[in-house]
Amino acid sequence: MDKHIRIITVSSLALLGMLCISSGVMYNSLQSNSVDEKVLVIVEQKQVSKETDVDIKLKNLTIEVNTPLSVKIIDYLDSAVSDEVLANLKLDTSSVNVTEPGTYNYTITYKKKTYQGIIIVKEKEVTTNTLQSITLKTININIGTTLSPDISNYVIEPLTDDVKSTMLIDLSKVNVNLAGSYQYTITYNNSIYTGTIVVTESQPTLSTNIGEPTSIPEPNPNPDPTQEPTT
Repeated sequence: MDKHIRIITVSSLALLGMLCISSGVMYNSLQSNSVDEKVLVIVEQKQVSKETDVDIKLKNLTIEVNTPLSVKIIDYLDSAVSDEVLANLKLDTSSVNVTEPGTYNYTITYKKKTYQGIIIVKEKEVTTNTLQSITLKTININIGTTLSPDISNYVIEPLTDDVKSTMLIDLSKVNVNLAGSYQYTITYNNSIYTGTIVVTESQPTLSTNIGEPTSIPEPNPNPDPTQEPTT
């Protein structure tokens, strides 16, 4: 009877031990899983934080008519970004018409998020040294003379390169191969100015001795006896 009781008692202790061991294993397993889950949550939070930290700000640009748009994305950014982010940006300026003054929108896209900026296209500024009017010269040339393409040679006022670039000269009515008086025009600041080019015959070069008496050589007072007289 005692042996039987001992066996049951031993079996109960063994069973209790097994239960304790199993509980410990399960607890450790749960702890392990819990730690893994916490690590995963931390990693995910860091990744989300990294994406939200990207701050993209665009410039509002002002250009003159017919100014080409830059193809470099960095020229449109008003905030610093990493090279990795820069490589994944997409620029769209298709709605900007540089030939017409106005206000246009452009966009930059990054990971399905679109940022919008403004480009203002304005008329070219008139330089402060613009002349109110000009005065053309009367040009005198000989037949066959080539006309100069430099507008400065036809205008009395001094001209800067900027002013000359806004002028248009027309010499099409001048015939340098035929003597006569011809008109030429210069268009400037929405006005047309007319000048005159006179083409003349080339005059022959006259001798400066015309009208002066011809000198007669004097006789030699000591003639050479061996030399025959000139007849």
